[in-house]
Amino acid sequence: MDINEFKRIISAFADEPSDVDVRIGKVVAQIRDELIDVTIKYSSGPNRELLIGENGQEYPARRWLINRVARLPQLADRIIASTTLTPEVEAKSPFVEPSGFLSPDLSAMKADDYDQPISDVVATLLDKASNPLPGATSVLYITSDAGEGKSTIINKMARQQAIKYKSKSVDSLVVPIPLNGRAFLTFDDAVIATLVNKWRFNYLYFDAFIQLVRMGVVVPAFDGYEEMLVEGSKGEAISALGNLVQTLESSGTVFIAARKAFFEYLSFKTQAKLLDAIGDQSASFSRLAISRWNKEQFCKYGTLRKANAPEEIYETVVTKLGPTHPLLTRAVLIRRLFDVAMNLSDRTELAELLVQNPHDYFFTFVDAIVKREATEKWLSRISGEIKEPLLKSEEHHQLLSHIALEMWQTSTNSLRYDVLDVLVDMFSEESKKRATDIRQIKERLKQHSLLSTDTSRREAISFDHEDFQNFFLGEGLGLLLSKGGRTELQAFLSVNLVPIATVEQAIQHLTRHHVNLQPILACLMAINESETGFSFCKENSGSLLIRLAECFQKLDDAIVLKDMFLSSGALTGRTLRKILFENCHFQPTATSKSSFSEVEFIHCEFERLETEKGNGLSGCSFKNSKIESLILAPEEEHTFNPALIAEWLLKAGAQTEDSQPALKIENILFDDRIKIFEKFLRVFLRSTFVDEEVIRIRLGKGGASVFFEEVLPALLENHILGEVPWKGQGSQRRYKMLIPMSEVSYALEKADNFEKFLEAILS
Repeated sequence: MDINEFKRIISAFADEPSDVDVRIGKVVAQIRDELIDVTIKYSSGPNRELLIGENGQEYPARRWLINRVARLPQLADRIIASTTLTPEVEAKSPFVEPSGFLSPDLSAMKADDYDQPISDVVATLLDKASNPLPGATSVLYITSDAGEGKSTIINKMARQQAIKYKSKSVDSLVVPIPLNGRAFLTFDDAVIATLVNKWRFNYLYFDAFIQLVRMGVVVPAFDGYEEMLVEGSKGEAISALGNLVQTLESSGTVFIAARKAFFEYLSFKTQAKLLDAIGDQSASFSRLAISRWNKEQFCKYGTLRKANAPEEIYETVVTKLGPTHPLLTRAVLIRRLFDVAMNLSDRTELAELLVQNPHDYFFTFVDAIVKREATEKWLSRISGEIKEPLLKSEEHHQLLSHIALEMWQTSTNSLRYDVLDVLVDMFSEESKKRATDIRQIKERLKQHSLLSTDTSRREAISFDHEDFQNFFLGEGLGLLLSKGGRTELQAFLSVNLVPIATVEQAIQHLTRHHVNLQPILACLMAINESETGFSFCKENSGSLLIRLAECFQKLDDAIVLKDMFLSSGALTGRTLRKILFENCHFQPTATSKSSFSEVEFIHCEFERLETEKGNGLSGCSFKNSKIESLILAPEEEHTFNPALIAEWLLKAGAQTEDSQPALKIENILFDDRIKIFEKFLRVFLRSTFVDEEVIRIRLGKGGASVFFEEVLPALLENHILGEVPWKGQGSQRRYKMLIPMSEVSYALEKADNFEKFLEAILS
């Protein structure tokens, strides 16, 4: 560490840069109302290390900054204390090491490399945190679907790393930063709020936190990023991540927990936003995909829970639901499965429970937990040994739905005890409960098995998992829909984007209670028509309307859905029959696992449509609709050409009635250079600087020869690509993009061949 770096780092901890004075062998700094007055000098010998003298002791400058100024040992203590589970909780929620697959940094891959199987995800993450990548900011995505253990893994990793840090076996800390899927603000807000509220550590400004990340002694792990990193959004989260990487100036390590890594998106527009925000900084992107649990992990968890014959439980569920069912593969559901199974007298009861409602299995198990609360725990003594339930099972559902609705309206994931008391009073008044019962309900609610104490806030309660919050929010939404109150429903839909799981549970609630869906459909259509432009309410109305339309399978006349704005994946996994979409806007969507019959799209607009050859769009017809880009699986052929799009729709089984006849696909000349160039651009999604050897590996022998002989010279000549001095061993060339990726993306949309692409760039 040189003297300029020392000045920069210590100034980040002060209220003002003028509060730090480093000169003539002295350091005087005002930091957090504390006056620091120490000496500074170089050590003797060839290393010339900076030494800080304080209280008669000398310390290396780096270690003094970390321990004395940043107080990281104290932060380690806070992390250990906050992540320590009580023996009761640990016994009920034992940790099973998950496996996964690692997509490493491109520079570390060989030609025959694929995703590397990982037997212990936590150990791999700890290794990444302790061994930063020199010369670049390393961004590692931790990916999996919801409820598969990302948050648990991050907290487990942070605790183990903090313990190792205290024992001086590692010199870095992993700091979990939960984003909780809330509306994205900025990283600095999230970081400081977590440090102060969750870890009770108020010694760092955001600039100081960034300096510690650059030094490699702090690794932030952002959890809950998936709600922000989605296609169809305005890109705030992507640009915020890009700005963070740029601020780190080609140093440090960052973990991002999300449902998919940004380089997995097929839309180059989405990726270009991040690459442009990073600028000239060097960054490397990799991914660690968490695998779903298998039989071995299921049975190991059951053994740790001290369940009798977990193999028999597994076989019972497999027989009824199959080996890939979420109840056997998702950690959060497996935990609840054992909660239920361990309280049943035999496996026959479990089998009967599974077949009651296999399509709505989540309700089945939540309801089993609620019934146990109602009949075994929430009991009020009448006289002697005679007891009666405080609440019926249905009333438990209603109360928890009220709590979820209040969290939704206030945009929070937890409620203070005093707010809970008010909700209980309102609920009890509606239900006409006795005063003695109300007091007991308030007390017992804080120990409900589906709720937990929010450690980041004092005297606050949150749902045990976001899945349960989304479930009861769905029940609350279903109740609003069944009442048909337009004003109240419109207010609900205007708060934020409603999670897909909540939409599904709301429809399931209506189905379970045999509610007439026709008035609800009409009400939502009226709400949709009243909204102008793009809004949360309009997008949420679209999500509910298309899901409701699936429920009408036996209609004589088609359902007409007009002027809708539909979110990403609106057509994925749908079974649609006799539906007419008119003047609708579709964000990027695929048609995988979908079935269509007599579905028409008239004057609709698709940002991107992904489908399959043969029958991906069988049963669909397109009339005067605009599709900006079309992808045909399984080859992932991608085109922006309107003539090709019309032809490819026919190849996917659709009917078209456009004003201009489609060109025959045989008469369209393909330019291999465009395909090779697009494949080359994908390399930049994993690293901001690309070596010649990596290009040859990723393009293959045939593609690499065409690229280096025909494509590369034109890119260099037109200053689209630039060469970076190679400083490694041997003789090799290194390249970087000289123009924004957004411009490249725009030019690719306008070009049929490589010459037109160059013309579009130069114009």
